[in-house]
Amino acid sequence: MGATPIEIDTDGIYFVPPHHAGGAVAQEKFRREFTQSLPAGIDVEFDGEYKAMFSYKMKNYALLGMGGEVLIKGAALKSRGLEPFQRSFMRDAIRYKLEGKEKEIPLLKDRCVKAICDHEWPLTELAKTVTLQDSPQTYAAKIAKKSRSRDAGYELALNAKREYRAGDQLSFYVTGEKKNVSVYQYARLISEADPTKRDENIAYYLAKLDALGGKLYDASGSDEGQSELDL
Repeated sequence: MGATPIEIDTDGIYFVPPHHAGGAVAQEKFRREFTQSLPAGIDVEFDGEYKAMFSYKMKNYALLGMGGEVLIKGAALKSRGLEPFQRSFMRDAIRYKLEGKEKEIPLLKDRCVKAICDHEWPLTELAKTVTLQDSPQTYAAKIAKKSRSRDAGYELALNAKREYRAGDQLSFYVTGEKKNVSVYQYARLISEADPTKRDENIAYYLAKLDALGGKLYDASGSDEGQSELDL
């Protein structure tokens, strides 16, 4: 019917309507004819209109609302495993994409690089917050049996001054100087950091920014929307 599908999954479809669907009357006519063209028993509810859509992969996308708001859907684009600075970078980069301002993304990245190198952000921007699914003692028993790998959050919990239990949360950042480090060996609780003696691993965090930025934008200006985000 002249529309261009962007994403289709089991229970929904996003598409750009045909050029003739410009006014309210034409849009209503398109919707009515579209509905009538479907097989019996298949109903479509038109939930809303958006200025733009960034489709990363199935069930992972971002929408730019008519009022300028950005709605992000999908675990790949809003992973809880991201540090706050990564979530901020991704949110701003996606907005630039939706607004057709992709040339701003390298400048955004440059500002983030400067902030990391110059310690402009509080350490909480770099800290990862995790929830302990097991008790530290259960984790230690699994490590002794070699039934799981070492984890920074649990290692910190085992050696912390306070007692941690399953369900507790803790936040930590990574120290050191090399970008490739064993996180569990270089992790430090944010509560034990000395704000007057910054010791975050700049190379490590710059590498994380590089990896994230490379998935959304590369130097040539081409999108890499079908690859996996390394979260």
